[in-house]
Amino acid sequence: MLRLLIKEITVEKPANQKPLLVHIRWQGGAGADISVQLPLNIADRVRYPSAVVERIRELARNSPDSEIADQLRREGQVSTKARPYTVKIIQWVRCGYRIPPAELKRPEELTVPQVAKRFGTSDPVVYYWIAHKVIRSRRVSPGMPHWITLSHTDEEKLREWVRSSRRIQPVP
Repeated sequence: MLRLLIKEITVEKPANQKPLLVHIRWQGGAGADISVQLPLNIADRVRYPSAVVERIRELARNSPDSEIADQLRREGQVSTKARPYTVKIIQWVRCGYRIPPAELKRPEELTVPQVAKRFGTSDPVVYYWIAHKVIRSRRVSPGMPHWITLSHTDEEKLREWVRSSRRIQPVP
């Protein structure tokens, strides 16, 4: 039935613009123009507003990802997909917008690679010491790095362990 009424339809899409312009020419010679709004690209739909990114950047200076997610949930904010914030979402936002994690390591603490280098061992040896409670480490939350504080007696004990062990292979 519409084919009897419509003579021609022309669709015009201006470059770099979202609205389409639909020109309809009727059989009687009259014309009509209709503007149709296209949906946003998926990248634009899931892009976080700059206010949210800046809020996460501000919170990330002093808080781990779990605390950032908790704070945003308390504020009633939701992600671009209308879901409550989780640690994974915060990690994704930090990665996508190059927001560094909070520096929660104390000055006197060492990382696993630093301890391994200090004693000439590999990282797995240090993780073994942590797992078997030879040395104690501090972790803010699961998935975060281990931070180790060594006393003078701990250092002497570990140097002796490395020197007398046949299993620990020295790392150059």
